[in-house]
Amino acid sequence: MTAAAIPLADGIRPAWRRLDEAERAREYSPSSKAPDFRAILSHYRARSGAALLHLPPPTLLRCGAEAAQRIVLFEPADGAADVLVVYFHGGYWQELSLDDSLFPAVDFIDRRVAYAAVGYTLAPHATLRQIVDQAANAVSALRRFTDAPRMSSPRIVIAGSSAGAHLAAMLLTLDWGARASSTPPFDGAILLSGIYDLRPLVGTYINEALQLDEREAFDLSPQYRPLRTQVPVTVCWGEHETDEFRRQSRNLVGRLARGGLLCSAGEIPGRNHFDLVFDLGAAGTLLDRRIAPLLGHDKR
Repeated sequence: MTAAAIPLADGIRPAWRRLDEAERAREYSPSSKAPDFRAILSHYRARSGAALLHLPPPTLLRCGAEAAQRIVLFEPADGAADVLVVYFHGGYWQELSLDDSLFPAVDFIDRRVAYAAVGYTLAPHATLRQIVDQAANAVSALRRFTDAPRMSSPRIVIAGSSAGAHLAAMLLTLDWGARASSTPPFDGAILLSGIYDLRPLVGTYINEALQLDEREAFDLSPQYRPLRTQVPVTVCWGEHETDEFRRQSRNLVGRLARGGLLCSAGEIPGRNHFDLVFDLGAAGTLLDRRIAPLLGHDKR
């Protein structure tokens, strides 16, 4: 199938095709709605460093041959956790790292939820297809590790923000029967401020490191791939997102609802693309109430 023959979403011309190149670049630059984003990114690293000081030493795992393929796993002191949240960081698959992604562990551990931050090779040193494969391998490695006698085989909930939400959403579409794991190695998903149709990125500065053509962008878009898991999914986004990021989340919500996977969804007032993740694990927030059924906290 050629790029020209790629099916249109819902049989209509996608809204993003009505944008010129400059408008697309702006709509897919979430910093355009978050003027303080650099300070927020600095807080990621500072709060992650504080987590390492505040919490018991984490377990460090390797999940592949590449240097970036690492996992940092935090557990309650007695190792007893019913749920493990596995987080994929954002950065358009070409920035940030797991070292910026440790801070949610503090709130989760206080609530006896284990937390793992996953690293992956950044573009252009890996293709996006390879990055998706690394994400899948990381979750499979954690499933094997937590099924060992030392842990209590917790339920695994995958999570991600922005590009990390794309990776988590892609794991909903993989044929796990064709991989080492005969069934999906996770039990739910939390998708925050994600991008689920990659075609608008083609022709923008974002694609310089990714080098996607429209055919591959379509193939790697969770919005249009068959859903191959039956796990509950929560989708949230910030109030202060661009129109395109809000549209992408709402479109995925519709897709998941039609597929019977949607647990909950909604916009989080007062939050933007970058600071929404500060609510991940934080008790009493609207995001926390949205994800409570996935964590089993709604039953407490």
